[in-house]
Amino acid sequence: MIAAEDEEQQKGLFGLAKGFPTILGTEFAERFSYYGMKAILLYYIINTAAQGGLGLPRADGVAISSLYGALIYMSTILGGWLSDRIFGASKIVIIGGVFILAGHIVLSLPFGEISLLISLALLIIGTGMLKPNVSTLVGSVVKDEKDADVAFSIFYVAINVGSFLSPALVSALQIRYGFHVAFSAAAIVMGLGLAIYTWGYARYLRHQIDVSAPNPISKAERGKVCWTIIGLCLLIGGAFFASVMTHTFSVQSLSNVVTVAAVLLTIYYFTHILSSKLVTSPEKRKVVAYIPIFLSGVALWAVEEGGGTIVAEFVTRSDHHFIGLKIAAAMIQSVNPFVVVFGTAAMAVVYKIFADKLPNLFQRYAIGIALVGVSYLLLLQPAMTERGFSANWIVLSLAVVAFGEVLISPISLAVTNRLAPKAFESQMMAIWFLSNSVGQGINASLSGFYLKHTTLYFGIYAAVPILFAVGLLFGAKKLTAMIA
Repeated sequence: MIAAEDEEQQKGLFGLAKGFPTILGTEFAERFSYYGMKAILLYYIINTAAQGGLGLPRADGVAISSLYGALIYMSTILGGWLSDRIFGASKIVIIGGVFILAGHIVLSLPFGEISLLISLALLIIGTGMLKPNVSTLVGSVVKDEKDADVAFSIFYVAINVGSFLSPALVSALQIRYGFHVAFSAAAIVMGLGLAIYTWGYARYLRHQIDVSAPNPISKAERGKVCWTIIGLCLLIGGAFFASVMTHTFSVQSLSNVVTVAAVLLTIYYFTHILSSKLVTSPEKRKVVAYIPIFLSGVALWAVEEGGGTIVAEFVTRSDHHFIGLKIAAAMIQSVNPFVVVFGTAAMAVVYKIFADKLPNLFQRYAIGIALVGVSYLLLLQPAMTERGFSANWIVLSLAVVAFGEVLISPISLAVTNRLAPKAFESQMMAIWFLSNSVGQGINASLSGFYLKHTTLYFGIYAAVPILFAVGLLFGAKKLTAMIA
């Protein structure tokens, strides 16, 4: 709750709440650790033991990297539920941060595949707790709706500054000292982020936000929830054991299961929210209008997150030269956040000055999604060349999808927060992140197809977003009326 002191005295950076920089610092650290680790994760998996890697097949490397991203964003559903029903957003961020820190520490230890699996499990659980709830906290400290777009844009800049700096630093450490020293950099930065949040929470946030769960679980529900969790654990564990014993387990089959699970979770949560008695009719109408926004997210993240998996593999086929300079493969991962940082900052100014003169929300989404499709059109020519092509094509592709992301992702955080029913605030934010899970799950399932039919893969991934953008343009007027 807001403390008794005058509201003006609680304002800080850009006239926003003093607790806002604490949230920025926390998210910066989490994204630094996530993208720094992910920039070299694929290469750690597929490089030979002599190169310091695990030596797994390329198809498995692409699939595992994509699965990691898909499961991270799928676990945000759990994080959102824990926040809404038990802990509240502010407390679950601390718990998630501890899990993330532990995951990066484990990965920095040279214990091979076992440390990789344990680390990924910890990171998936921790990020699922932290990620949706940090975004929810931004909406909680920004009380003036007209400042929401600005606040979320600044927040998005913090995300991408961390995402931009980390690949360069982690890649340099990996080249000079090896993978495990590079992974330890992610652990150090996440530790600093957790310390920043703990300090800022005690000093500012606990006075500025409601720290309780908005829809706390009742005593009557506790038994049912416990048995549901036990049942799910037994089901997953039993299925895994059976697949191993029958020799049917494979990374590809796991990818298909995760993709189907992400789609089913999406259908379940939309159905659950739309049928809930806690959601009013006007809120339900807004949730229906939100579905195309969710689908836009799926298209965006399938291509954008492919930069760290699909395109990360594709760049190994290039000549590694950008405008005549030889670059490390992992350095390519800095292109997207570099463009997004400056593009988002510019759009924050545009939103503030020209708010009433811009295309409507859904028209902006359509433009962004069209750019996402165009980015993969640019890779068709080098895909047909197969080997030794210029990395300029890849840099240009990543820059174009970044411009599409600028029009979609930062504003989606604010839109999700604004359209969320009161009883499902954190879970709606988790649904937005679930769009990322669906997109990356599809990438994991199609990793083998990509390696065998690279040109056709890029062609399909270009065509689908462009066609969706056309449909969104036609429906923009009706959708705008639904969220009014």
